[in-house]
Amino acid sequence: MSSSQIVVVLAAVTALLALWAAIFATRADLATRRSIRVGNSRWEASTKPVPHLSFTDFTAPGQSIQIQVENLGGTLAGCGLIVQSGDELYAGELTLPEKAPARPISLPFIVKAWQRVAQPRPLLMVARDVGGRCWDCLDGGKQIKDPRKWLAGQLRGLRMQGMVDFPSITGGVKR
Repeated sequence: MSSSQIVVVLAAVTALLALWAAIFATRADLATRRSIRVGNSRWEASTKPVPHLSFTDFTAPGQSIQIQVENLGGTLAGCGLIVQSGDELYAGELTLPEKAPARPISLPFIVKAWQRVAQPRPLLMVARDVGGRCWDCLDGGKQIKDPRKWLAGQLRGLRMQGMVDFPSITGGVKR
């Protein structure tokens, strides 16, 4: 094999490797652009509010319940909570800055529940970020497209329509 043939073979191998690298670089660039357009970028995911609840105190029947709320994600512009403890339901709204440490929140008593639970648990937790997007925090942080309609359905399912209202989520009551 002569030196000119070796140069031709090396040029062909180099061209094939360059083509292979260009194809994979283009695929990676397109995938990145697609994830930013869809909203799956790391920055986008880190701005989603992620409230975390801790139940702290025993409550007397008919009194407010004290909970600790910590925001692990982006700014919580509005959050609607419905919590059941024993045979009582509590509800309220709150706002928290981004990555806020745990702070005590008092939720007022709303109504007696029709069934008793052994451990306190949230029945509804919906959050709104500063961009106006709403998230169902109990369903893995799934985005809610129409918060007013979704919240009406959830309250109907809990048989609590007319008992509570979350204007920071729905944008207020239309008259």
